[in-house]
Amino acid sequence: MSAEQKADGLRKAMEGMVSQLDTKLMRPLQKESFSCQARCCDSSPTQQDLQQCCGDCEQRVLVANQIINKSIGDFQNRLQRCVQRCQDQAQEKLSPQPTDKEMQKAQALLSDCAANCATEYEGQVPKLHKDTVQRLQQLK
Repeated sequence: MSAEQKADGLRKAMEGMVSQLDTKLMRPLQKESFSCQARCCDSSPTQQDLQQCCGDCEQRVLVANQIINKSIGDFQNRLQRCVQRCQDQAQEKLSPQPTDKEMQKAQALLSDCAANCATEYEGQVPKLHKDTVQRLQQLK
């Protein structure tokens, strides 16, 4: 499997996870928030009370978004560190004035190593999903 295919596998796994989080967890939270805000319109005597009520309704959605963004951001940072290690390893293989052959070898090493990072982290997406879902379910 090529490096591009491995990277594409990771991208698709992440897109699938984000899509599931959206449809299974975020949309129901958003729907609940909107319903709560609609009830605020019926029960709030003043504009200030309405704004406070709507803000309270929206709080779980905001926290859920923060949880998802932090989980994905931490995951992406770890992936970037893996790729950075690959770049460092490839750089270390080069002499002070590298030949074309050395450059090609270093590029191949970088490509293979980065592809291995993609494969490794694709395998971690299910755990990322599970952990994120558990954090989100604690909001209820």
